[in-house]
Amino acid sequence: MVNLKTERLILRNEKLEDAETLYKFLGCDAEMSKYTGWNPYITLDSAKKKIEQDIQNSEDKNFYSWVIQFKDEIIGTIGAYDYEPQTNSIEIGYSIFRNAWGKGYATEALSEVIRYLFEDKSISRVHAWSHMDNTASQKVLEKAGMKREGIKKNLDGIAIEQVIYGILRDDRK
Repeated sequence: MVNLKTERLILRNEKLEDAETLYKFLGCDAEMSKYTGWNPYITLDSAKKKIEQDIQNSEDKNFYSWVIQFKDEIIGTIGAYDYEPQTNSIEIGYSIFRNAWGKGYATEALSEVIRYLFEDKSISRVHAWSHMDNTASQKVLEKAGMKREGIKKNLDGIAIEQVIYGILRDDRK
């Protein structure tokens, strides 16, 4: 998998050495999983396992996972996964460390990954979801050009309403 660069950021392949940082800033911060309902970095061991799994999955041509760096500091993660061959679409997700919120990093990283998926990988559609109450994430998705498509209500007993967003390669500005 290739590394990507933006004006301020480097999106690089994960390394096992990243586990401690991801555990510290994602796993130990309850705010980070407040809207997702899951936290693969909740322990140092689970962070290592998540990275090992991502590295293994990167052999799949339709799985992408990066850490986001600003200068020499990791500030988050971003990835694309759950490729749907029938529609040539893929889901995207990201997490930005709380100390890096409000600086435009999420929008910058998301826009670059969308560009890469459309231009370099010929993906037709990129989609994402946000918790209904996570308005900051919804703004990021919209700033990156994604459109609100609807609301998904989980029927499995979990009280999470998801706002679904998507963007088509042909509709991109």
